[in-house]
Amino acid sequence: MSEERMTSGEEFRTYMKATSSGRGNDDRHLNETEMIAFCRGEMAEVERDAAREHLAVCDYCVGLFRSVRDFLEPAGTNDEEVTANQTSDVWQSLWQRVQTTSPKTVAGAGAIERETEFQRRRDKKFFFDWRVTYAMAASLLISFGMLGFLGWRLWQERQSRQQSEQTAMQLENKQRELEQRLSQLEQTSKALDQEREQRRAAEAELERSLLASVQPERVIPVFPFTLSSERGSGEDLNLNFKKDVQAVWLKLFQSKPYAFTKYAVELVDGNGRVVQRASRLGPAAADGALFVLLKRTSFGPGNYKLRLFGLQGKTRQQLGEYGVNVTVQ
Repeated sequence: MSEERMTSGEEFRTYMKATSSGRGNDDRHLNETEMIAFCRGEMAEVERDAAREHLAVCDYCVGLFRSVRDFLEPAGTNDEEVTANQTSDVWQSLWQRVQTTSPKTVAGAGAIERETEFQRRRDKKFFFDWRVTYAMAASLLISFGMLGFLGWRLWQERQSRQQSEQTAMQLENKQRELEQRLSQLEQTSKALDQEREQRRAAEAELERSLLASVQPERVIPVFPFTLSSERGSGEDLNLNFKKDVQAVWLKLFQSKPYAFTKYAVELVDGNGRVVQRASRLGPAAADGALFVLLKRTSFGPGNYKLRLFGLQGKTRQQLGEYGVNVTVQ
């Protein structure tokens, strides 16, 4: 007999399918295997929590849970013992019910299971498609953001390069202007030096002409004066001459006459005003004396200061300052 060859698990599943004829098209119910695992405590904790939440709102699964629990729960002390004949009679009665209702019930259960599986696959596919879509959208946003950032960086670098080029051009223009101004100043300085040299040469030529045309010792009085110290001397030079004398010669001696190739002399009055100036004076070859011609038209009786300068190229160094007393008879 085919009924006797069925295992207890197959008999229970057949029984569950027979009792599931009232199953609706609500949310997915727990199947027999899941309910057995739930009652035996073999279900994962997450699935077990989900099953508890489903049992709280599903009357169908609550009935299935009670049937499974009664089926799996061992007989108590107060329960009546069921004999083998009674069990066989119950199974035969159940089997007859299953044979009469199983085609429709099994077909309905299969359709529900297929529909549930299709819904699960569709939800899974939708969830997967949703994740893929959002991932692609996020990738596009990141790509556009990177492109925008790179474009902004390139624009900044281009602007910085243009500013650097403009600054370099401005610096080059300023450098050229400075070079032109420096060249102009050098030319002006050369012109001034030439003019100064020409003036000094003219003065020296004039002094040489005066020396060549007259005898200094006989016509123009000569006043020798020894500069005892290059920083000045406590003894003043006294110049005493007649009213008709138009010029006098100063013959100056110093301890180191050849320390400078050229010298300059200034005669300064009591107000600090230079009344007479002589430059480009060279020491005499014989005794190293300096001859300074003082014209009477530039000064009168009084006290003056005689300043001595040493010339070295463009450098002018003051060597001393000496007192001069002028009297006219």
